[in-house]
Amino acid sequence: MDLPRVTLDTNAATPAPSGQVLHAPIIAFDREKIFLESKLGQALDAKIETLRAELVAENDEIYADLEAEEQNLSALKDSLSSAAFKFKADAFDAKVTAIRSEQKAKSDAVQQAYDQGARDFEQNLNVVLTQIAREVGAVAVFERKQIYLMSGSIDISVEAVRRLDAQINTKSDTDADIEGKDDIGATVPTDTTDP
Repeated sequence: MDLPRVTLDTNAATPAPSGQVLHAPIIAFDREKIFLESKLGQALDAKIETLRAELVAENDEIYADLEAEEQNLSALKDSLSSAAFKFKADAFDAKVTAIRSEQKAKSDAVQQAYDQGARDFEQNLNVVLTQIAREVGAVAVFERKQIYLMSGSIDISVEAVRRLDAQINTKSDTDADIEGKDDIGATVPTDTTDP
């Protein structure tokens, strides 16, 4: 049985330029590239990196204070009765457990923020991919890593980044317009009633 011939162009590794998506029954996209190069992906990365850095700094400060408190408690051991020392030690252990729980909750919140941001990114990306697929007449959309060999002309990653960024710019302009309208002072109606 004859196998189908695979034809590649010389720009197989190069995505199609923005605004130059060809008509094709199959298109491909590079999810990682789109995430890293789009404003939406970059904003999410920056947000999560900031939250994580703040949490790490907070943890370092908290645990440094706890270590100092533990050393002070140890220094009191010889000057306290067994019952008094046990009371203080138990209170310290309870404090440490509570703090660990609080910091774990904060860590989980950061992860949840990332997960929500990733879902928002996927939702916006799906809208863009659907638009492009319809415009070029594609019947199938694949991630690049799912394809063994392909022509770069069917890679719509650059165009997807452009459209995602356009969505962000449009939303920013709309939000600015709304804020501008909110800043406009209301006109006080003139009382035309005769005295």
